[in-house]
Order: sequence, then C-alpha cells, then structure tokens
Amino acid sequence: MAGLWSCLAVWVSLLLVHNVFGTDNENRFRDPSMVQDKSHLKEHVQELTQEQINQMSPEELEFHFFKSHDTDHDLKLDGLEILAAIDHQHYHREPAEQPVPEHETPEQTRARRYREHQERLNFLTGMVDRILEQDDTDDDGMMSYVEYVISRRRHEKDVQASQQQRQKDLNDQLNQ
Repeated sequence: MAGLWSCLAVWVSLLLVHNVFGTDNENRFRDPSMVQDKSHLKEHVQELTQEQINQMSPEELEFHFFKSHDTDHDLKLDGLEILAAIDHQHYHREPAEQPVPEHETPEQTRARRYREHQERLNFLTGMVDRILEQDDTDDDGMMSYVEYVISRRRHEKDVQASQQQRQKDLNDQLNQ
C-alpha cells in the first residue's frame, strides 16, 4: 500500500511539473495563463474591483501579478516570493488529499505526509532555482521587474517565432 502512495506522490509532482513547466519543461512562470490570471489577481488585490481587473491590459495584469507577490515592495521577487506565487497559483489545481488507507497507522500517516511534504518542497525549490537561473540576468538571486518584463517579452517572441516556424513547416508539407 505504501508503494501506491509513493506513486500518487510522484503523479502529483508530475502534474505540478506540467502545470508550471509544461510538457516541454518550459518555464510557465512567463505563461500568460499564469501571470494574467484575473481570479488569482483578485485574491491578492482587494482594492481593485473585478470590473477594473477585467478592463486591464495584459501588461497591467502582469504588473499587478508581479507587484502582488513582491511582499517586501522592493520591485524584485526573491526565491521565497516566487515560491509563494507558484505554490499559491497551483494550490487549487492539486487533487484533494486522499483518504488515509485503512491499514495505515497514525505514525505511518505522519511519515507519509512528511515525505510527501519534503518531496513537494524539494520540487518547488528546484522550480524556483530554475526560474531564477533562466530569468535573473544580473545574478543577484532575485528577479527584478525589468528582468521579469524582458523575460516575458522574450518568451512572447520565442512563442511567436515557433508558431510561425510550425506554420511554415505545415505549408511546406502541404505544398509537396
């Protein structure tokens, strides 16, 4: 039975990998579906009405996403702030906690939950490290708002170029 729970923990971790890094191990911290999530923003920015949020441009949504996770107001996201943004963003997407197996003792339950917590923490800190490795261009251990914007715009250009290449390849195949 313990093997089943270990498999479940691995499955949840893979689900998180897909949600934050996508199937190509792409950093989705730059993904508009994450950084322009209006319902997530509303949870953090209470002074804005839903109507105001709905009228925001993508750039305004991204600014408020960044600002709402910049808890020390230094216009930089450190590892803990990035961790909180990712963890909060995907908290609601995770499956509900599974019931305790009927033959599992309280000690086994505590040990299993501790192990799952450690695996999740290791996974999330690895994601934060990867995000900073990719986006922290001045290597100060934090992502400034400027680095964030540059990364997002570079990502948009890369996505656009990739889509254009796929369209070109498809047209080439159709014309053969």
